[in-house]
Amino acid sequence: MNSAKRMLQARPVLVILIGTAVLLAGISTAAYALIRPTPAVDTHVPQSAALESKLGVRFSRIAVVGDGGLVQLNFVVLDPDKATAFEASLARPPQILSESRPGGTHRVSVMKQGHNLLAGQTYYLVYENTKGAIVPGGHATILENGISLEHVPVLG
Repeated sequence: MNSAKRMLQARPVLVILIGTAVLLAGISTAAYALIRPTPAVDTHVPQSAALESKLGVRFSRIAVVGDGGLVQLNFVVLDPDKATAFEASLARPPQILSESRPGGTHRVSVMKQGHNLLAGQTYYLVYENTKGAIVPGGHATILENGISLEHVPVLG
């Protein structure tokens, strides 16, 4: 009987100790979530001298926008004359192919910018994201008349 009394008296202390341990574990987990290093996101866009020479533009970014239904392809004008010819030929725009899922897109929704292209300025094309093939966090290939620019990170 004596040991049963001791057990009942020790119970509140045991509950306090367990509760404190659980609380400290929760606090340390939350603190780690705040200070842990975040993984680096690959944002480096490779370059293609062949595409730049042919089109007069440097592709600078691919991003999924419009709630996932659109893909924005940004480019910087290097040679205004070639870039104007590139923009005028958008009946067959560059394809954007997913490197992580089947498919891609070549359906441009927004084409001509409606003004003179200036060297050093950034412009963009907006594509339909056909079947959601292009996904943020993945990589894509830009394909233009047999010349490709691979491993372009896709932003979200």
